[in-house]
Amino acid sequence: MATSISGFEIGNGARRSLGSAWKRLLVVGAGLVLVATVANVVIAMALRSGLGVPAAFQPLSTPAVASVTIVAMIGATLVFAWVARTKPDPRRAFLLIAAVGFIVSSLPDLAIWATGVFPGTTTTGILSLMALHVVAAGLAVGTLLRFGLRSES
Repeated sequence: MATSISGFEIGNGARRSLGSAWKRLLVVGAGLVLVATVANVVIAMALRSGLGVPAAFQPLSTPAVASVTIVAMIGATLVFAWVARTKPDPRRAFLLIAAVGFIVSSLPDLAIWATGVFPGTTTTGILSLMALHVVAAGLAVGTLLRFGLRSES
């Protein structure tokens, strides 16, 4: 069973299929951006108030969480599109890239913790930020692999 991004087959109707594939990915990616952003903002607000993260810790503020999540989910969607078109096993390749991306995305949080560059930096605040990476990564991988790919018989 071959797996490809919906409609990237070559042959009769390939141009129409390519257009529908991009439309599908655009819808899936937009949905991912919306769901991940709302989830991360709600979770960040709950963590901030529930764990007593200082209000001065700006990386956990709604604008910061929303903007970083939006950029990350657009990036994940673009990487997914590239992998689906160019790799023979796009599921495995995307999972590997997502795992590396998850690890790399945690490095700035650790740097913030180590340097205390933001006022109100606490271990709890950093762990809260890292929890948001888990949520976003899980949503990106789950959504893109489930809805961005189509299995062909």
